[in-house]
Amino acid sequence: MARRRGGRRAPAALAATTPPAAPPPRRGRWLLPALAVLAVAGLLALVAGVVLERRALNAPFDPAGAHFTGSAACQDCHGDRHETWYATYHRTMTQEATPAAVQGRFDGQALDYWGVRVRPVTRDGGYWFDYEDLGTGEPLGSQKVERTVGSHRYQQYLSRLPDDGTYVRLHYLWHAGEQRWVHMNAAFLGPDDQPFDANVAIWNQNCIFCHNTGPQPNISNYDEMRLRAAAGEPVNVGTDSRFDSSVAELGISCETCHGPGSEHVDRAASAFTRLAMRANRGRDASIVNPDNIDPVRATEVCGQCHGQRTPKPHLVRTWVESGPTYRAGQPLHDHVDAVWKHTRAPVAGQEDLFALRFWGDGTPRLSAYEYQGLLLSACHQEAQLSCIDCHSVHGGDPAGQITERNRGNAPCLDCHREYRAEAALADHTRHAPEGEGSLCYACHMPQVKYGVMTIHRSHRIEVPDAARDAAAGRPNACLNCHLEQSAQWAADTLAGWAGRPAAALPARADGLDPGTAEVAAILAGDPVQKAVLAFQAGQLRDGASGRDRAFLVPFLLEAMADIYPSSRRFAWHSLRSLLDAWPAPVPEAVTALRARSDGFDYIGPADQREAVRGDLLRLWQALDRSGWPPAPPATGLAADWLLDPATSARLVELGRRQDKMINIGE
Repeated sequence: MARRRGGRRAPAALAATTPPAAPPPRRGRWLLPALAVLAVAGLLALVAGVVLERRALNAPFDPAGAHFTGSAACQDCHGDRHETWYATYHRTMTQEATPAAVQGRFDGQALDYWGVRVRPVTRDGGYWFDYEDLGTGEPLGSQKVERTVGSHRYQQYLSRLPDDGTYVRLHYLWHAGEQRWVHMNAAFLGPDDQPFDANVAIWNQNCIFCHNTGPQPNISNYDEMRLRAAAGEPVNVGTDSRFDSSVAELGISCETCHGPGSEHVDRAASAFTRLAMRANRGRDASIVNPDNIDPVRATEVCGQCHGQRTPKPHLVRTWVESGPTYRAGQPLHDHVDAVWKHTRAPVAGQEDLFALRFWGDGTPRLSAYEYQGLLLSACHQEAQLSCIDCHSVHGGDPAGQITERNRGNAPCLDCHREYRAEAALADHTRHAPEGEGSLCYACHMPQVKYGVMTIHRSHRIEVPDAARDAAAGRPNACLNCHLEQSAQWAADTLAGWAGRPAAALPARADGLDPGTAEVAAILAGDPVQKAVLAFQAGQLRDGASGRDRAFLVPFLLEAMADIYPSSRRFAWHSLRSLLDAWPAPVPEAVTALRARSDGFDYIGPADQREAVRGDLLRLWQALDRSGWPPAPPATGLAADWLLDPATSARLVELGRRQDKMINIGE
């Protein structure tokens, strides 16, 4: 019922004819348009803000203004990447000597090598090496293990000098594959006549640079050593240096490859900036992603460690005090000079130190020179192939950081598409498409480098050339497999495939006749050559049996008497590999050979080694070979598959002419 103002009732007639009062205005009728305007304005402001923030994210950034934060700061935003990095051997390159880190068996077993007895023991919650006089058993002292270096192939141990932060590498490593202690003298390329302390080294002046993140060596007696040297006093930098070092993080962590992360972490603290990062495809100029930078710069990120180098002369003091000046993404060669065969070492009397780390043609023959090998490759020079085209720190097996796809020919076929078809590949390689002979790496990146007690692939990608390799004194890709054949055979075969006339090879650098089987270089070569070929002797490819490779046994038995522990070790391993792969029914003499080979200790006393080797020779001589075909002619083996003593002596003499201690810098 309608009412008049004041609440009194209106007359009925009036109520019937008076229109109803207009409703009060609704406040919300303009709210939605206003909100829409505000939303559009806010969105525009957000977009403008993101655009401005993206510009800031892409602005040039000087990493010298940032500092290292540690890998934990990366984990919240990059959990998946952190997890894959955590599984790598990079992370565990240097660790404190905790039960979780120490791999060696500190059980008190006596290690009697190089004239001193050492007992690895646990005591007072720590790990120790106790030293004793080998003759009298008198204590000579103890060294506590403070840190470990390495966790993949082997692990080294560091003690710290009592008065400062100088860490010293001790005498024994633990070999993960062999599950045994190995004296450091046997880990490198030196002969038996090294002193007990030959490979004791100061960690702070070498290892610290590549085995840690954000290293600051902080040498403490630099000026003192300079003054002593100026006064004519003898100064040995390798043993006299003292340090008070620090690192941002032990081991090789995120910021080694991505640069110091403080600015990136600060930026990521803002949700607005994180939104801008997502709109910017995750890119932030204050942090480096090797996937997103020039291939040359990306390669240099790896080259800072996987390419031996020296700091620029004017930066030497900076490096030994506050650490490397290079940061990921910068031009590496503004900070360092790569080491090459012609590089003169800055050590009086050892100026040619680096020359022996390369084959005669300048190809690296040690690990940690992968960068130099790639720089010498046409694939890098012409197609800018980079390390991350094959390797991935965040993918694949931690042993090599290679995905399953990249273990085959796929990376090469990305460019060399003409060999994708099996028929084309077989025509190119002259080997079965499914066999190792058709694996691109086998021919173009052969295993010719020594490091960390094993043999690695060359990273100089090149075409096999038997004449070049013979002249350079280096193993050849074809002969790595065909050890029963000669350099002349390889040269003739390659020439025939290419449709060129064969030519006689000049004399080999190792003194062998070009018509002699490559296996002879196990005895006649230099220390790296011997190691490579003794290793190759045990690689059974494409279903070959130990019997198929029986021509190697006499050479391996002779190599087990070499003066280089590295040669003896590879020869022993390869002998066991051949005996393990002998086809059934296995003769009793082969079974006896395998059992007796267990008693060979490649760093044991010479008389003990020779006793085992003599037994092995007699067992080999007793093996019934009456049904065997003749041995491969180029090997020079007699009809009884034995190495003639005169031939053996001649080969060993060639090897002795090349005796040389190769400082490999590990």
